[in-house]
Amino acid sequence: MSKIVIDPITRIEGHLKVEVETDANRVVRAKCSADMYRGLEKALIGYDYLTAIHITQRTCGCCPYAHAEAAALAIEDALKIELNKNGKLLRNLVIGAYKLKDYILHFYTLSSLDFIDISAILKYSGNSTNMNDLKNWVKKELRSNKVFPSAIFLQRYKAAYLESKELNLVLINHYLEAFEVMKNIDTMVKIFGGKSPHMVAIEAGGVTTRPTAERLVEYISLTKKAKEFIYEKYLPDVIEVAKAFKEYFHIGKGSNNFLTFNTLLNLDDSYEFIEGFSKEFKLEESIDPYEIVEYHDYAYYKKDGGFKPLELDNLEPLSLEEFESTDKKYSWSKAPRYKGNVVEVGPAAIVINTYLSGKNRKLNTIVDRVNKELGITIKDYNSVMGRHLSRAIISCLIIDKLENDVFSVDEGVLGFIQLPKTPSNVRGVGLTEATRGALAHFIDIGENGFIRNYEMVVPTTWNISPRDNKDLPGALEMMLTGTKIKDKKNPIEVTRVVRSIDPCLACAVH
Repeated sequence: MSKIVIDPITRIEGHLKVEVETDANRVVRAKCSADMYRGLEKALIGYDYLTAIHITQRTCGCCPYAHAEAAALAIEDALKIELNKNGKLLRNLVIGAYKLKDYILHFYTLSSLDFIDISAILKYSGNSTNMNDLKNWVKKELRSNKVFPSAIFLQRYKAAYLESKELNLVLINHYLEAFEVMKNIDTMVKIFGGKSPHMVAIEAGGVTTRPTAERLVEYISLTKKAKEFIYEKYLPDVIEVAKAFKEYFHIGKGSNNFLTFNTLLNLDDSYEFIEGFSKEFKLEESIDPYEIVEYHDYAYYKKDGGFKPLELDNLEPLSLEEFESTDKKYSWSKAPRYKGNVVEVGPAAIVINTYLSGKNRKLNTIVDRVNKELGITIKDYNSVMGRHLSRAIISCLIIDKLENDVFSVDEGVLGFIQLPKTPSNVRGVGLTEATRGALAHFIDIGENGFIRNYEMVVPTTWNISPRDNKDLPGALEMMLTGTKIKDKKNPIEVTRVVRSIDPCLACAVH
């Protein structure tokens, strides 16, 4: 038996330590440690209920839109209010655009360097200014006396990367193009979100930005540019990488349990992507968020056992002395379970559950076409490559929905409704899908509209959770178990598995 520790995992959001034990170069046990404590939920108690929309966005600078939406949905549930037509559409235009930016950022900026041979840039002989600038910069770095020349690119694990020079250069070029695409999509977020990140226009009751003709025209123009990149570059790039690394459809398999929440509302009150809990690819479409239980047996808190949402109003961290002396607890992340099950949340879960439901014919058509091209089935999406593929497929559906929704907006009509009088002694829950998966906000509003209790159950908390009261490992720990590592000094297989779930530790330990 030997141990490999990667601390921290790079190219993710936040501080994650992964420790694996191997036997004959195969992982037999994994531990994922979230290495920070934040306490954001405690900070909400005693404040006006409407502040939750803005304070919870500060959970993360990568996916604040989802916390804004979930908080607004929780308040709307507590107050029993429904958005008007433009409120529904404008909210989609903001959150849908943000999802796209995050998906593109994840593949190109965070994950593609796990597969691209970036050194191929030195063989580039074309006329692209961006490519030649990068080539010259890398040359300059390599000629320097720096300890880590070109650290962002060439300081990497020695491993098998893409062999095709042509494909490497195409992907490097798209890596560079993606920055401009993300900038344009970020502008889409700002048009109706007010600013990005931490948008100010999403409120309980809708979206406060008025949809003028000028704003709508600008959004439409940017949507067309984003659609071209997603369909002609992003999805084809992921498919080509998948063809070159087909073994990664069999690496990183998790629990085979998937949890999703409804997201991107349609005007007929259906959803683009549906809620559900699937176990061994059998889907239950009805979700009860109060079947979620969070365990603390292996987390750095004084209480063990499991608690349902809002059951606790105070969860005390270990003292410094207890923290330093514990040999059991190893993460600041709690361990959420649904009906006692370890579940995976995120893009693969969305594709699998929506596909199983049969409610989105377009998704099923795209999945079937891609599966035929790659020689895979829906069960292969529970894998490293399946997660990357899922993001690209979802992006196609989102950009098409945004293009449709923007043309359905009634010009000049405010997508916001006046809230009823200040509430007292009510509770609500907001369920949606963040970029990284199923997100739930629970609010308990006390007297005169002040927050009495608040709880967030966040995607990465599901995925990187430690073991629970039954000693069951979390989803990522399951994904890592069984992984074969070719070179213990260059354990790229571990980082490829970890990055496939796009961890956000700021969200996980909130």
